[in-house]
Amino acid sequence: LCLLVSGGNTALVLIKNSKSFITLGSTIDDSAGECFDKVAKGLGLGYPGGPEIEHLALGGNIEKFKLPMPLTKKNNCEFSFSGLKSAVANIVAKNRCTEKFKKDMAASFQATINKIIFTKTQNAVREYKRVIKSKNSLKVVVAGGVAANKSIRRSLKALESKQDCQFLFRC
Repeated sequence: LCLLVSGGNTALVLIKNSKSFITLGSTIDDSAGECFDKVAKGLGLGYPGGPEIEHLALGGNIEKFKLPMPLTKKNNCEFSFSGLKSAVANIVAKNRCTEKFKKDMAASFQATINKIIFTKTQNAVREYKRVIKSKNSLKVVVAGGVAANKSIRRSLKALESKQDCQFLFRC
């Protein structure tokens, strides 16, 4: 199984062999990386946004802002990040961007992205096991620039014991 999380796309792909694969789901709008970049820009941070947000999030409160998690109630592998990006933009527009605000927003935003990616990857692991019908431990390759995010890596690693899978990160 491959989870691609980059600025260009976010997708979950079942790889049968080197010539056969099935896209289980991909983004229907913005990619995770694009969402990181746009949120960072809204907070007055640099580009690329992922590392900036990851750094700020370390000092923030992940529960400060309740942000939407589009499509996570659906038991599929499709991603949507435009609603999350818009929600953050609306909150930013209504607040002063103090250092505390930025840290809390970065932490809440990153935690929300983690939950979305965790949920959709968990759905994909279940789908993979249903389609392939294998009892072997599943290897999940996580690729793309967003795969460098340590918080996302920790979140996905927590899925290993729950779903009998192993994550391999390539960024």
